[in-house]
Amino acid sequence: MTQQLTPILFARQEIYDAAGSVCAYELLYRNGDDLQSNIDPQDNLAGDKATSFVLSHLFTNLGLDSVVGNLPCCINFTRNHLLQKIPLLLPQDRVIIELLEHTVIDEPLLDTIKLLVREGFKFALDDFVFRDDLIPLINLAQIIKIDVLNLSESEIKKQLTLLKNFKGRLLAEKIEDKKQLSLCKKLGFHYFQGFFLNFPRPIQGQELSENKAYLLKLLAELHHPDVKIERVEEIILQIPKLSYRILRLANSPAMYIGKKIDSLLEAIQQLGLVQIRNWISLILVSSLDEVTYDLLERTLIRAKMCQVLARASGLVNSQQAYTVGMFSALDAILNEPMASLLSKIPLSEELNDALLHKRGILGQLLSLTQHYEQGRFDLLDYTTFTAQDYSQAYLNGIDYANTVMAVLC
Repeated sequence: MTQQLTPILFARQEIYDAAGSVCAYELLYRNGDDLQSNIDPQDNLAGDKATSFVLSHLFTNLGLDSVVGNLPCCINFTRNHLLQKIPLLLPQDRVIIELLEHTVIDEPLLDTIKLLVREGFKFALDDFVFRDDLIPLINLAQIIKIDVLNLSESEIKKQLTLLKNFKGRLLAEKIEDKKQLSLCKKLGFHYFQGFFLNFPRPIQGQELSENKAYLLKLLAELHHPDVKIERVEEIILQIPKLSYRILRLANSPAMYIGKKIDSLLEAIQQLGLVQIRNWISLILVSSLDEVTYDLLERTLIRAKMCQVLARASGLVNSQQAYTVGMFSALDAILNEPMASLLSKIPLSEELNDALLHKRGILGQLLSLTQHYEQGRFDLLDYTTFTAQDYSQAYLNGIDYANTVMAVLC
């Protein structure tokens, strides 16, 4: 994933089933040349350009599997692209066509959607609010997405009552807390989407288990600036199966140097102190039973994106940026508030400020990375970084996560 990118910003957002597993992604994107306006059906030129870029880049340069794995993805298509039947160029089992709420509905559009449905494409109505003129689309859709962020329980129920004859699946989007998630499950939604689901907020007052407390202590030691290789080796030897996994990593295709690595010391020397610390941290975190594949993957993407942006800026140590990115997910991983976690590990004031208050250059990098992964592209800093910088850093993060997860899992 080293191709030069045109100035289009895009990210992916997970869609979950009722069991909490990721079952699809939505691609979020906008035109980096026009940073004042989000892509929408009323801005045909920007929408056409951005959608064309995302489609061509995903399906020709990057490969869809490298961005979303083997899962389907929801893509917003403009009216023009639908009328041109662009989706027919794409695999119908991997693409869910999303139609935004302001798209002009007429016979040519309905005829095109009927054709695409006959060809096996799934079709979703986004930001749905019931209107009589949407009934022809409701009858064709397989998924209806309802933005529940600012709706009361009675308002959600009203929308669902109007959809009582709908035979497809219901998706609740912009879920922001556990209470909202529970309500939507109770009301019969099938799929769920929202930033809260990606990095759940921890439960207040829950005591850290002995196993997690020990893990936290080891992480703090590993990331101390003066840690010695001998201590790193001791930590590896303390954890069952850790030596095996480090040796497996050193001999993996991603790290192989032409000869088999048989000893732990050789593995440490080959990987180097910086890399070995990162990898041990990841292996330790992944060893927790409660940590899902998806949460670990998102953490890796964030950490690598912070690191790549730091390197591009030249303003801060890129390894520190990686550490901030990784540690920023510890509250979700360990299910304890960040302030409580930081009181238990001796990190530098700079790292503490970044993680707790988003202060300093490291804190700013973390904020920018979080804005990007949430698709909040209007909040990005375009004086230090270009749209291309952000897109490339994000893609590097996905590529890195794919490589790491292949070794860890």
